[in-house]
Amino acid sequence: MSLFHVFVVATSGDSAGGNLAAAVAMKLRDERFYRPPKLQLLLYPVMQGIDFQLPSMMQNRIGPRLTAGSMCYYVAMYLEGSDSNKDLYCNNSHVDASVLQRYRQKFLNVESLPAKYRQNYVRPVPQPFDPQLWNRLKDKLLNPYFSPLIAETVSALPEAFVLTNEKDPLRDEALLYMMRLRKAGVNVTHCHRQGYHGGFLSKMNNIISYIRQHL
Repeated sequence: MSLFHVFVVATSGDSAGGNLAAAVAMKLRDERFYRPPKLQLLLYPVMQGIDFQLPSMMQNRIGPRLTAGSMCYYVAMYLEGSDSNKDLYCNNSHVDASVLQRYRQKFLNVESLPAKYRQNYVRPVPQPFDPQLWNRLKDKLLNPYFSPLIAETVSALPEAFVLTNEKDPLRDEALLYMMRLRKAGVNVTHCHRQGYHGGFLSKMNNIISYIRQHL
């Protein structure tokens, strides 16, 4: 009889795949998997579905690649199977205002971002939230395996390679997650490119070099 030992060397993904990579790493930590991954490669990842008015979201309302509006569409389709409420997502009307404020003070704090990203940033006037929508979504939105950025703890996670893009609506949530990891004592290598969402192939040498050095 043969015995097979299963272990995960690394989790990796880009965009929504980056969300899955972070979530799997977190789930394996929480389940105390006997051979946790050594690395997590998070390439311009989706890290939360709470706040669609971070500076990078507001700065990328329109553009040639991923936009804040398209993110609202994708998240609405993922959570509800319909885009009928996507405009409510873009206005943050899908989240209870008190909950949104609490997370803005804690894990979604714009003041934690580099000053250049906060320059000229004005948060939109709050819109009334939809209680029925919030009640339907809250368990999904607050699940750390959907929104790793708002997990209560990010300690004891694998070391990470985080790639961000300058002109990307996901830039800020990836930066905030990276800062949380570092604060929790997780080793993080950050690579930033001057471009739009996507484009990890332009940094493939950096990614391959990182993997060779850390596996």
